[in-house]
Order: sequence, then C-alpha cells, then structure tokens
Amino acid sequence: MGLPARACLLLTICAVFGLAQGAQNNDVQNTAAGTVRLHQTWGPKGSAPGTSLELREVSRSGPEVVFRLFAHGVDPDGAYSLVAWPVSQKGPSTVVKGVTLGSGGLAICPGRPDTCGSAAKPNDPVEIKLTPIAGEPVRLALISANNQVRVFAKTVPNPIRGKDRSCALEAVLLTPGAELVLLEGEGFAPNTEVTMSSASGGESHSQTAKVGADGKYLGALLPFTAKATSGVAAVTLKGVGCAPAVKVNWGRR
Repeated sequence: MGLPARACLLLTICAVFGLAQGAQNNDVQNTAAGTVRLHQTWGPKGSAPGTSLELREVSRSGPEVVFRLFAHGVDPDGAYSLVAWPVSQKGPSTVVKGVTLGSGGLAICPGRPDTCGSAAKPNDPVEIKLTPIAGEPVRLALISANNQVRVFAKTVPNPIRGKDRSCALEAVLLTPGAELVLLEGEGFAPNTEVTMSSASGGESHSQTAKVGADGKYLGALLPFTAKATSGVAAVTLKGVGCAPAVKVNWGRR
C-alpha cells in the first residue's frame, strides 16, 4: 500500500496470531496497511499547505470529553463542513455543514439558515462531545464548500503510553475492538535496532527493526488469536538502554 518499510514491519504479526493464511491473510495485511496509512495522513500531512486545525479540550467530566476546534491559515469568511472519522467507521463522514470561523479561528455556528442551522445563541462555538476509551483517537476535519481547503487534526484523549528512561511507546486503537493497533515509539537511540516483543492469549511474537535518525518507531499489531475472542496484548519495545511497555485490551466486550 505504499507505506514506508518501518510502517509495514509488524503487519506480518497477523499470521502468527492465528489469522487466516494465504490470499486471505494478504487481504488482511493490505487492509491494515491502508488503514495505518490513512490514519498517519490525517493531520498536518493531509492539510492544505500553511493551514492547521487545533483540537482543544475544554472540559472533561467522567468519561465525557468536550472539544472545540480552531482553524489557522484558512479563509475566516468561508463556510466549512465538519467531518469526523471515528474508529467505528471505515471512513470519514460529514457531521455538520455550514460551520464558520470566529475570533482566533474558533469554529462556530452563526445560527443562520445558510450555515449550520439555528443555534441557542448566535456564534455559538461548535463543541464535540465524545466518550473515547483508552487508546481511541479523535479525528476531525474542516473542509471548505468547494473542497479546496482541508484541515485535519487528531488526538488521543486517553493515551495508552509507556515510558522507560528517554523512550516511550504508545498504542493507538484503529478499530473498535483493537483488531488493529498502531504502535508508535520515540526517544530511541538514532539508527539502532529495537526489538518488539508481544504476547497475547498464550501466543507470543518477537521482531527486530531499525529506527531511523529521528529515533522513532512505527509498527502495527493485530493481537487477535485463534482460540479467544478477547484478551490483553502485552507489548514491549526494547532498544539501547530502554524498554517501554504497554498493555492493550482487545476484543468486543
């Protein structure tokens, strides 16, 4: 699917953890690689040059998190569609049309018929209320009516993150039941080898990869096993002088 070598390294894990072999296995790997690629593009890489979208957490109560959006470098007089890509969907979809921008690039609903409908008060901020689980990303975008301007942003409100000395490992869920998990490492000694070790449902796997000059690692994990419908995957990424670890709950509960 055109992914860099580092991004594809761990996709072969699906064969080890009991998924189908042969052509079906190749389909699983290709689908996983495509999902990883789209997730990585959702952000500055996919945004129009000179633009950005900020997801600002404004409140948190129990499991509910509220975000506001701030667009920078885009036409403040334009109208935009708010697009979301939850992990429960295969692709993005439009949530609200006719969003405009207020002071500081804040996404607002002016409450006019030609915008996003009647608001309680004119120029009310657009607020996104979500209840993300651990490791679940929030992916939002603003897209202009003529489709020429697109700004994307993502964040993980409740990260699954492990640290050891200067190194860190984070697991990001790319599907609802963690059928596909993105592994992101940073802080490793540049241009050195790291070993990813994982254990799930009594099965284990180990693979060596080389991090680049930026000390970052990118891989994907498919933790399902042939003998269980849920479980916990324990992952360790061992480098020179550090070995951050995370645990990921997988399966529909």
